[in-house]
Amino acid sequence: MAKMSTPPPYIPPCASYEKYALASSYGYRPSLGVGIFFSICFGLYTFANIYQTFRTRCWWMGLFFSCGAGLELLGWIGRTVAHTCTFSDEINTMQIATLIMGPAYTQSGVYIALWMIVKILGREVSPVPPKLYLLVIFSVDCVCLSLQAIGGGLAGAAFDQGTSTAPGTTVMVVGIIAQLVSGMIFAGFLCIVFPRGASQIKANRSLLLSCIAIVISTTMMNLRGFYRSIELCQGWRGPLITQQGYVIGLDAAPMLIAMGVLAVLNPGMLLRRVEKEQLVEGKAGRGDVEKGSPMRLDSEVKA
Repeated sequence: MAKMSTPPPYIPPCASYEKYALASSYGYRPSLGVGIFFSICFGLYTFANIYQTFRTRCWWMGLFFSCGAGLELLGWIGRTVAHTCTFSDEINTMQIATLIMGPAYTQSGVYIALWMIVKILGREVSPVPPKLYLLVIFSVDCVCLSLQAIGGGLAGAAFDQGTSTAPGTTVMVVGIIAQLVSGMIFAGFLCIVFPRGASQIKANRSLLLSCIAIVISTTMMNLRGFYRSIELCQGWRGPLITQQGYVIGLDAAPMLIAMGVLAVLNPGMLLRRVEKEQLVEGKAGRGDVEKGSPMRLDSEVKA
Protein backbone atom coordinates (compact mmCIF):
# COMPACT_ATOMS: atom_id res chain seq x y z
CA MET A 1 0.00 0.00 0.00
CA ALA A 2 1.33 3.44 -0.95
CA LYS A 3 2.41 5.62 1.90
CA MET A 4 0.13 8.63 2.35
CA SER A 5 1.60 12.09 2.72
CA THR A 6 1.09 13.75 6.07
CA PRO A 7 0.18 17.42 6.42
CA PRO A 8 2.99 19.75 7.51
CA PRO A 9 3.23 20.47 11.26
CA TYR A 10 0.90 23.23 12.44
CA ILE A 11 2.46 26.65 12.91
CA PRO A 12 0.34 29.52 14.27
CA PRO A 13 -0.35 32.02 11.45
CA CYS A 14 1.22 34.92 13.33
CA ALA A 15 4.05 33.00 15.01
CA SER A 16 7.49 34.58 15.37
CA TYR A 17 9.18 34.66 11.96
CA GLU A 18 12.64 34.24 13.45
CA LYS A 19 11.57 31.01 15.14
CA TYR A 20 10.04 29.37 12.03
CA ALA A 21 11.83 31.24 9.21
CA LEU A 22 12.64 28.08 7.26
CA ALA A 23 8.94 27.11 7.16
CA SER A 24 7.86 30.33 5.41
CA SER A 25 5.93 29.51 2.22
CA TYR A 26 7.22 32.78 0.73
CA GLY A 27 10.87 32.00 1.30
CA TYR A 28 11.22 35.38 3.02
CA ARG A 29 9.29 37.79 5.25
CA PRO A 30 7.14 40.17 3.16
CA SER A 31 8.23 43.77 3.66
CA LEU A 32 5.83 45.91 5.68
CA GLY A 33 6.92 49.20 4.09
CA VAL A 34 6.66 47.85 0.54
CA GLY A 35 3.24 46.38 1.31
CA ILE A 36 1.91 49.67 2.67
CA PHE A 37 3.31 51.64 -0.28
CA PHE A 38 1.70 49.44 -2.96
CA SER A 39 -1.54 49.14 -0.97
CA ILE A 40 -1.85 52.94 -0.92
CA CYS A 41 -0.99 53.26 -4.63
CA PHE A 42 -3.43 50.59 -5.82
CA GLY A 43 -6.05 51.90 -3.40
CA LEU A 44 -5.80 55.33 -5.02
CA TYR A 45 -6.03 53.73 -8.47
CA THR A 46 -9.14 51.82 -7.41
CA PHE A 47 -10.95 54.96 -6.22
CA ALA A 48 -9.75 56.89 -9.29
CA ASN A 49 -11.16 54.22 -11.61
CA ILE A 50 -14.50 54.12 -9.78
CA TYR A 51 -14.77 57.90 -10.01
CA GLN A 52 -13.85 57.95 -13.71
CA THR A 53 -16.34 55.15 -14.43
CA PHE A 54 -19.27 57.20 -13.14
CA ARG A 55 -17.97 60.35 -14.78
CA THR A 56 -17.47 58.86 -18.26
CA ARG A 57 -20.23 56.21 -18.09
CA CYS A 58 -17.90 53.74 -19.82
CA TRP A 59 -19.37 51.08 -17.57
CA TRP A 60 -17.64 47.93 -18.80
CA MET A 61 -14.22 49.50 -19.24
CA GLY A 62 -14.48 51.16 -15.84
CA LEU A 63 -15.69 47.95 -14.21
CA PHE A 64 -12.72 45.98 -15.49
CA PHE A 65 -10.21 48.70 -14.55
CA SER A 66 -11.74 48.99 -11.08
CA CYS A 67 -11.76 45.22 -10.53
CA GLY A 68 -8.14 44.95 -11.69
CA ALA A 69 -6.99 47.71 -9.35
CA GLY A 70 -9.15 46.33 -6.51
CA LEU A 71 -7.62 42.86 -6.81
CA GLU A 72 -4.12 44.37 -6.77
CA LEU A 73 -5.14 46.30 -3.66
CA LEU A 74 -6.37 43.14 -1.93
CA GLY A 75 -3.21 41.29 -2.88
CA TRP A 76 -0.94 43.93 -1.43
CA ILE A 77 -3.05 44.30 1.70
CA GLY A 78 -2.58 40.54 2.10
CA ARG A 79 1.18 40.86 1.71
CA THR A 80 1.19 43.71 4.22
CA VAL A 81 -0.63 41.55 6.77
CA ALA A 82 1.71 38.68 5.90
CA HIS A 83 4.58 40.66 7.39
CA THR A 84 3.06 39.86 10.79
CA CYS A 85 1.19 36.65 9.92
CA THR A 86 3.75 35.11 7.57
CA PHE A 87 2.53 31.55 8.18
CA SER A 88 -1.14 32.09 7.35
CA ASP A 89 -2.03 29.80 4.45
CA GLU A 90 -5.25 31.72 3.83
CA ILE A 91 -3.44 35.05 3.42
CA ASN A 92 -0.80 33.47 1.21
CA THR A 93 -3.43 31.89 -1.04
CA MET A 94 -5.38 35.16 -1.21
CA GLN A 95 -2.42 37.30 -2.22
CA ILE A 96 -1.28 34.82 -4.86
CA ALA A 97 -4.76 34.49 -6.37
CA THR A 98 -5.53 38.22 -6.46
CA LEU A 99 -2.13 39.32 -7.79
CA ILE A 100 -2.18 36.66 -10.51
CA MET A 101 -5.76 37.27 -11.68
CA GLY A 102 -5.97 41.06 -11.23
CA PRO A 103 -4.07 42.03 -14.41
CA ALA A 104 -6.49 39.97 -16.55
CA TYR A 105 -9.29 42.39 -15.63
CA THR A 106 -7.15 45.43 -16.43
CA GLN A 107 -6.22 43.86 -19.75
CA SER A 108 -9.92 43.33 -20.52
CA GLY A 109 -10.53 47.04 -19.96
CA VAL A 110 -7.75 47.82 -22.44
CA TYR A 111 -9.43 45.52 -24.99
CA ILE A 112 -12.59 47.62 -24.73
CA ALA A 113 -10.55 50.81 -25.12
CA LEU A 114 -9.14 49.53 -28.42
CA TRP A 115 -12.64 48.56 -29.56
CA MET A 116 -13.73 52.17 -28.96
CA ILE A 117 -10.71 53.44 -30.89
CA VAL A 118 -11.51 51.19 -33.87
CA LYS A 119 -15.07 52.54 -33.87
CA ILE A 120 -13.68 56.08 -33.98
CA LEU A 121 -11.03 55.42 -36.66
CA GLY A 122 -13.30 53.32 -38.85
CA ARG A 123 -13.78 49.64 -39.65
CA GLU A 124 -11.05 49.70 -42.32
CA VAL A 125 -8.22 49.98 -39.75
CA SER A 126 -9.11 46.62 -38.17
CA PRO A 127 -8.27 43.27 -39.81
CA VAL A 128 -11.40 41.73 -38.20
CA PRO A 129 -14.85 43.14 -37.33
CA PRO A 130 -14.72 44.93 -33.93
CA LYS A 131 -17.53 42.83 -32.42
CA LEU A 132 -15.84 39.59 -33.48
CA TYR A 133 -12.56 40.80 -32.00
CA LEU A 134 -14.23 41.51 -28.66
CA LEU A 135 -16.09 38.19 -28.62
CA VAL A 136 -12.97 36.11 -29.33
CA ILE A 137 -10.64 37.94 -26.98
CA PHE A 138 -13.13 37.95 -24.08
CA SER A 139 -13.78 34.24 -24.56
CA VAL A 140 -10.03 33.59 -24.34
CA ASP A 141 -9.80 35.76 -21.22
CA CYS A 142 -12.65 33.85 -19.54
CA VAL A 143 -10.89 30.54 -20.21
CA CYS A 144 -7.58 31.94 -18.88
CA LEU A 145 -9.19 33.26 -15.70
CA SER A 146 -11.04 29.99 -15.13
CA LEU A 147 -7.82 27.98 -15.47
CA GLN A 148 -5.98 30.31 -13.10
CA ALA A 149 -8.77 30.15 -10.49
CA ILE A 150 -9.14 26.36 -10.71
CA GLY A 151 -5.39 25.82 -10.64
CA GLY A 152 -4.92 28.16 -7.71
CA GLY A 153 -7.68 26.42 -5.75
CA LEU A 154 -6.23 22.97 -6.42
CA ALA A 155 -2.69 24.06 -5.53
CA GLY A 156 -3.85 25.78 -2.33
CA ALA A 157 -5.85 22.77 -1.19
CA ALA A 158 -2.97 20.44 -1.94
CA PHE A 159 -0.55 22.64 0.00
CA ASP A 160 -2.85 22.67 3.05
CA GLN A 161 -3.16 18.88 2.92
CA GLY A 162 0.56 18.30 2.46
CA THR A 163 0.07 16.63 -0.95
CA SER A 164 1.63 17.47 -4.32
CA THR A 165 0.77 20.91 -5.68
CA ALA A 166 2.00 19.97 -9.17
CA PRO A 167 -1.42 19.32 -10.80
CA GLY A 168 -2.91 22.61 -9.59
CA THR A 169 0.25 24.55 -10.42
CA THR A 170 0.28 23.11 -13.94
CA VAL A 171 -3.32 24.20 -14.55
CA MET A 172 -2.54 27.67 -13.22
CA VAL A 173 0.59 28.00 -15.38
CA VAL A 174 -1.36 26.98 -18.47
CA GLY A 175 -3.88 29.75 -17.71
CA ILE A 176 -1.14 32.35 -17.18
CA ILE A 177 0.76 31.37 -20.34
CA ALA A 178 -2.49 31.41 -22.35
CA GLN A 179 -3.17 34.91 -21.04
CA LEU A 180 0.37 35.96 -21.99
CA VAL A 181 -0.12 34.61 -25.52
CA SER A 182 -3.41 36.51 -25.70
CA GLY A 183 -1.60 39.68 -24.60
CA MET A 184 1.10 39.20 -27.24
CA ILE A 185 -1.51 38.67 -29.97
CA PHE A 186 -3.24 41.83 -28.78
CA ALA A 187 0.07 43.71 -29.01
CA GLY A 188 0.38 42.48 -32.60
CA PHE A 189 -3.15 43.69 -33.25
CA LEU A 190 -2.11 47.15 -32.03
CA CYS A 191 0.78 47.09 -34.51
CA ILE A 192 -1.79 46.73 -37.29
CA VAL A 193 -4.51 49.12 -36.12
CA PHE A 194 -2.41 52.09 -35.00
CA PRO A 195 -0.24 52.42 -38.14
CA ARG A 196 -3.37 52.20 -40.32
CA GLY A 197 -5.02 55.00 -38.37
CA ALA A 198 -1.82 56.98 -37.78
CA SER A 199 -2.95 60.14 -39.60
CA GLN A 200 -6.17 60.40 -37.59
CA ILE A 201 -4.41 59.52 -34.33
CA LYS A 202 -1.74 62.21 -34.80
CA ALA A 203 -4.38 64.80 -35.67
CA ASN A 204 -6.26 64.41 -32.37
CA ARG A 205 -4.41 64.89 -29.07
CA SER A 206 -6.94 62.97 -26.95
CA LEU A 207 -6.87 60.04 -29.35
CA LEU A 208 -3.06 60.08 -29.40
CA LEU A 209 -2.83 60.10 -25.60
CA SER A 210 -5.27 57.19 -25.27
CA CYS A 211 -3.21 55.18 -27.77
CA ILE A 212 -0.02 55.95 -25.83
CA ALA A 213 -1.69 54.77 -22.61
CA ILE A 214 -2.76 51.51 -24.27
CA VAL A 215 0.74 50.82 -25.68
CA ILE A 216 2.51 51.50 -22.37
CA SER A 217 0.04 49.50 -20.26
CA THR A 218 0.06 46.55 -22.68
CA THR A 219 3.87 46.48 -22.70
CA MET A 220 4.03 46.53 -18.90
CA MET A 221 1.41 43.80 -18.50
CA ASN A 222 3.14 41.55 -21.05
CA LEU A 223 6.45 42.06 -19.18
CA ARG A 224 4.72 41.05 -15.97
CA GLY A 225 3.16 38.05 -17.75
CA PHE A 226 6.59 36.79 -18.85
CA TYR A 227 7.81 37.01 -15.28
CA ARG A 228 4.83 35.19 -13.77
CA SER A 229 4.98 32.43 -16.39
CA ILE A 230 8.66 31.72 -15.73
CA GLU A 231 8.21 32.09 -11.97
CA LEU A 232 5.49 29.44 -11.66
CA CYS A 233 7.19 27.12 -14.14
CA GLN A 234 10.05 27.00 -11.63
CA GLY A 235 7.69 25.84 -8.88
CA TRP A 236 6.69 27.22 -5.49
CA ARG A 237 10.23 27.07 -4.13
CA GLY A 238 11.98 28.34 -7.27
CA PRO A 239 14.56 31.15 -7.29
CA LEU A 240 12.12 33.76 -8.63
CA ILE A 241 9.16 33.21 -6.31
CA THR A 242 11.33 33.04 -3.18
CA GLN A 243 13.04 36.40 -3.82
CA GLN A 244 10.95 39.42 -2.87
CA GLY A 245 12.87 41.75 -5.19
CA TYR A 246 11.54 39.97 -8.28
CA VAL A 247 7.92 40.30 -7.12
CA ILE A 248 8.42 44.02 -6.56
CA GLY A 249 10.42 44.76 -9.72
CA LEU A 250 8.71 42.44 -12.22
CA ASP A 251 5.13 42.27 -10.94
CA ALA A 252 4.24 45.22 -8.73
CA ALA A 253 6.25 47.90 -10.56
CA PRO A 254 4.99 47.04 -14.08
CA MET A 255 1.39 46.93 -12.85
CA LEU A 256 1.90 50.21 -10.97
CA ILE A 257 3.06 51.83 -14.24
CA ALA A 258 0.33 50.18 -16.34
CA MET A 259 -2.50 51.19 -14.01
CA GLY A 260 -0.98 54.60 -13.31
CA VAL A 261 -0.91 55.44 -17.02
CA LEU A 262 -4.51 54.24 -17.42
CA ALA A 263 -5.59 56.31 -14.42
CA VAL A 264 -3.89 59.53 -15.56
CA LEU A 265 -4.55 59.09 -19.29
CA ASN A 266 -7.86 57.36 -18.78
CA PRO A 267 -9.01 56.02 -22.18
CA GLY A 268 -12.66 56.36 -21.20
CA MET A 269 -12.39 60.10 -20.54
CA LEU A 270 -10.18 60.75 -23.57
CA LEU A 271 -12.25 58.72 -26.02
CA ARG A 272 -15.53 60.20 -24.81
CA ARG A 273 -13.98 63.59 -25.59
CA VAL A 274 -13.09 62.43 -29.11
CA GLU A 275 -16.62 61.11 -29.64
CA LYS A 276 -18.07 64.49 -28.60
CA GLU A 277 -15.70 66.29 -30.99
CA GLN A 278 -16.80 64.01 -33.83
CA LEU A 279 -20.43 64.63 -32.95
CA VAL A 280 -19.93 68.42 -33.01
CA GLU A 281 -18.05 68.22 -36.32
CA GLY A 282 -20.79 66.05 -37.78
CA LYS A 283 -23.47 68.57 -36.78
CA ALA A 284 -21.37 71.43 -38.17
CA GLY A 285 -20.95 69.55 -41.44
CA ARG A 286 -24.69 68.97 -41.76
CA GLY A 287 -25.27 72.65 -40.98
CA ASP A 288 -22.94 73.73 -43.78
CA VAL A 289 -24.79 71.51 -46.23
CA GLU A 290 -28.16 72.91 -45.16
CA LYS A 291 -26.85 76.47 -45.65
CA GLY A 292 -25.65 75.61 -49.12
CA SER A 293 -21.93 75.37 -48.28
CA PRO A 294 -20.42 72.15 -49.63
CA MET A 295 -19.13 69.80 -46.93
CA ARG A 296 -15.37 69.28 -47.23
CA LEU A 297 -14.21 65.77 -47.89
CA ASP A 298 -10.99 64.31 -46.51
CA SER A 299 -9.67 63.93 -50.05
CA GLU A 300 -10.30 67.62 -50.73
CA VAL A 301 -8.60 68.69 -47.52
CA LYS A 302 -5.55 66.58 -48.32
CA ALA A 303 -5.44 67.94 -51.85
